[in-house]
Amino acid sequence: MSRQFDLFAEKHQEEDQQVQENLAISLKLETPSQRLSPAQQRFNQLLDRVERLNKQRVTLQQLSDAHRPRYLQKITPLRHRYHELQRALVLWLDERLTRKGLTTKQRSIATTILCELCCQLVAEGDSDLQIIHDKHSKETIAYKEKMAADEARQAIEELLGEPLCVDESLDSVEDVLRVGMNRLHEAQASEQKARRDRGTKKKLTATQQKIQAELDEAKSTLRFVFRQLASALHPDREHNPDEQARKTELMSEANAAYERRDLVALLKIQLHTALSNTESIAQLAEEKITSLTLLLKQQIKDIENQLNTERDKIRHEFGLKPYESVNQVNLGRSFNLNTMLAEKKINLLQRDLQYLEDENYFKHWLTTQYQLMNDQLEETIFSDWLFEDFTNR
Repeated sequence: MSRQFDLFAEKHQEEDQQVQENLAISLKLETPSQRLSPAQQRFNQLLDRVERLNKQRVTLQQLSDAHRPRYLQKITPLRHRYHELQRALVLWLDERLTRKGLTTKQRSIATTILCELCCQLVAEGDSDLQIIHDKHSKETIAYKEKMAADEARQAIEELLGEPLCVDESLDSVEDVLRVGMNRLHEAQASEQKARRDRGTKKKLTATQQKIQAELDEAKSTLRFVFRQLASALHPDREHNPDEQARKTELMSEANAAYERRDLVALLKIQLHTALSNTESIAQLAEEKITSLTLLLKQQIKDIENQLNTERDKIRHEFGLKPYESVNQVNLGRSFNLNTMLAEKKINLLQRDLQYLEDENYFKHWLTTQYQLMNDQLEETIFSDWLFEDFTNR
């Protein structure tokens, strides 16, 4: 049987090398002479779940880290090349609009294309094109950004039901979203606190009282484990420089684990530091096992949320669709597809730049671009209409 430890012991013993090699397994409850109770079995199941989720996070990180160099090495140069070609198109259109030979409609289409490209490229960091944009547009890029920020601010203020009164300027959409999200989180936290306060004023049912007691016990247990570690690992009480450095590092890990309510990490640190005796967690009272179980459930929920967030970030970074699983096959398929599409866009734009000096080709190109813009506008309007119709049913 692997050695267990008592969370509430105050004596220090030497570390067991076998336990050090597999801390996760050593945390599991075992009894030498009787079967585990349902609560103990559930505790072990949740420990397994935590370990599986943490392994998924590690695998996900390793997968993205392994894929990123290949992706950046191939896709980044293609993006830079496409940016250069778009910039060349802007400069060509800017020069062409100084010459005669275009109808009012053709000139309007060419100006619209130029301004849209400028806005896109300026947003990507090519600030020099702002001058060209402002020369051809009735609305400067600065004005457009201010209008977009005002619209975002109005939407957030309507959602909050109050104005965003802040000392700092909110001249960009990014600033508005940052401040707005902070205010939304504050409002949500305030509302949750108000609900809790209202709930405490009402007489709780027996079931609610039991749940509240279990939650309080869980918080108390986590706090006790942390305080025991803090007492044992306090670096100021250690005179040996090497040991002081080791305890400082472990104390830092314990602080971080306690901050994120990571029970498993605290238990592993406690096991690693040999805060144990021959007693097993399995000998703890059922209510203690229940409180630890509640902490594990909350930790599982937090890890699952983190996993979902990390998957979404990877999907966005590598061009996966929102519903696609993050795995080697899909990352490879997306890489090939994105490479093919980027090369296709580059080839088409290179061809256009090569033949735009031909006046007939240029005018036909303008007509095609005008039709594409209308198709995209209709698609957007139609999609919005479908969404609105569906939500109003």
